[in-house]
Amino acid sequence: MIIVLNGPLGIGKSTLAEALSESIDRCAMLDGDALVAVNPPPLDVREHLHAGMAQLVAHHRRFGYRHFVINHLWEAEADLEDLRRRLAGPDERWACYRLTLDRAENLARIARRADARALDERAGEAGIFEREHDLLNRAVGNGLGEPFDVSDPPGQLVERLLAKLG
Repeated sequence: MIIVLNGPLGIGKSTLAEALSESIDRCAMLDGDALVAVNPPPLDVREHLHAGMAQLVAHHRRFGYRHFVINHLWEAEADLEDLRRRLAGPDERWACYRLTLDRAENLARIARRADARALDERAGEAGIFEREHDLLNRAVGNGLGEPFDVSDPPGQLVERLLAKLG
């Protein structure tokens, strides 16, 4: 099973991915932001990210891991379809969720996160969030993931997601 968590900056993708992967046996978490955090940035971020994820999934499968929780921001349906084509076998379950949260609460999470960091990047992150939030909210249908409200604490979110996944 591959579970993709898509959403804007600060919504809680990494927190939920970590909690979810700890609740599923033989599960590996892949953090898209960590995989593209290289200097200088790759010329083709999507190719760099998806090729790296494909290698990591194959590597983890060789060691017996069967489930994957992947978190990142995907802005286009074609990008998610490319990821699915590279990672999911014909018999593999694939679930993609577009995380949603009230705009004010998301900005409050970004502010709380900034309080714990050495550099205050609140203003820049708020701008990034606004662009990403607006882009995802314009999405029609479930092409960027099935909407999933993340206003509850992580433990409750994991329970809700596991119930959805059966």
